[in-house]
Amino acid sequence: MKRRAKVRGIRRRLKRLHMYIEDQTHPFPTTFHDGYWHNKIPIDQSFLLSVQENSRIQYAVIEAMMEGASRLVRLREEERNRVVLLDLPTLWQSELLVFENDARLKTFMERDSPEQTWTPLPLDDVFQQKLVASADVEVHRFHELIQDEDYMHSGEVWLLVQ
Repeated sequence: MKRRAKVRGIRRRLKRLHMYIEDQTHPFPTTFHDGYWHNKIPIDQSFLLSVQENSRIQYAVIEAMMEGASRLVRLREEERNRVVLLDLPTLWQSELLVFENDARLKTFMERDSPEQTWTPLPLDDVFQQKLVASADVEVHRFHELIQDEDYMHSGEVWLLVQ
């Protein structure tokens, strides 16, 4: 039987995550670059990789990000602004995004170039049940393929759009 390595500082890291997200999402963003604002998850990759098998901790991280997204939705003044939480399966590339309008969001989701391709996938009911997203959240799931001359990555990207 394989033992799981102990992950230290979980409460401290989650508390800092909540404080950071609350600080970054308190005022609604007013500065958009290329039609959107974004804020990456402030947790190091080694921590996220160490908790990949611990669904309770992953859920706590997802919940903190969802709270930030919900706060942004409540603070937005224009309904045309779209708030997105990106990359849920691995959490490593997760970030909060705010798009100025639906057209910019649609352009963001259409990735079909030799370097990066997003192919729509059917939704996974098991993951959606774990997520317990509210009814106003649209879930989009993509297969991502990134490649250049010396690098290749294949994985999934989930977008939660409010």
